[in-house]
Amino acid sequence: MSSEPPLPPTRTEEHPNATAYRRAADAFRAGDLATIGSLVDPDVVWHVPGEHPWARDYRGREDVSHFLARLPAIGFWLREHDVFGNDVHVCALSEMGASRPGIEVSTRVVSIFDFRDGRQVERWLYPDDVAAWNAIFS
Repeated sequence: MSSEPPLPPTRTEEHPNATAYRRAADAFRAGDLATIGSLVDPDVVWHVPGEHPWARDYRGREDVSHFLARLPAIGFWLREHDVFGNDVHVCALSEMGASRPGIEVSTRVVSIFDFRDGRQVERWLYPDDVAAWNAIFS
C-alpha cells in the first residue's frame, strides 16, 4: 500500500451555463453584441455597483447591450481567472480594468449570475477594490 496522498480529482466537463458565460465574455471581447443578446434573457438585470456615473441596475437586453457597447470607449477590459456553475448559478472570478490615456487601473471582481434555461437572468458584480472599480468608470 502506498503512503502517498491520493491525486486530486480530474476536472470534469464544464457546466453548460459556465460555458454560456464564457461564450458571452468572448463575444464581448470580439464586440459581438448579437451573440451576447442570444445568451441573456430578454428581461435580464445587471446590478453594476459603485459611486460612478455608470452605477445602476441595467434592465432588459437592450439596456445591457447599450451598457456593453459603451465600454470599449473607456478602454474597459476583462480577463477570467475561473468560471464554474450549476443549473441555477454561475460564478466568474475575473479581473476587470481600464486602459486609456491618463488611467491604468484594475481590480478583481466576483460576478454571480442567475441562469434560467441556459440564459443569464441576473448578474451581480462584487469588485475587490471599490476605488479602482469607480476609477474604471469615471
